[in-house]
Amino acid sequence: MEREEILTTREVTHQMIVTNQMHRRTLECNLEGTGIHRAQHRLLMTLAKKSFVSQVELAQYLEVSPATIAVSLKALKKAELIKKTAKEEDNRINFVELTDKGRKLVEDSCGFFDALDEQMYQGFEQQELHQLYDFFERMYNNMEQMVKKRWKGDSREK
Repeated sequence: MEREEILTTREVTHQMIVTNQMHRRTLECNLEGTGIHRAQHRLLMTLAKKSFVSQVELAQYLEVSPATIAVSLKALKKAELIKKTAKEEDNRINFVELTDKGRKLVEDSCGFFDALDEQMYQGFEQQELHQLYDFFERMYNNMEQMVKKRWKGDSREK
């Protein structure tokens, strides 16, 4: 399907943003009834990949404050999706890991993600997926260069 009209970069960016919003809404619909919200779900998915990490490590990895992690972990613990274990050498440090119930939720989510990906990319050829991936990678690298230039020229740099 060839198109003749000229697209502006703003129109393309808008389409990328609304596609991302639809993806997020679809994920949120899947989370309905689980008792957790998207940020808590992201934390669970991270724990599935990096099991038994400290709260401070989680905050750094997810780029959020330790207070944000503490609030989310409290809710996840109450829902029996995670458990905390104090470090033997230092009781002030808590390690966090998934419970069986938490692992089941992650497993179910991975199945949903597979189905969502299959639906989202329905009709795409492998060549198109590679091309799309390359486009996203280029956009990311372009923005990363912009951030690096901005930070390098920032007067707050010490």
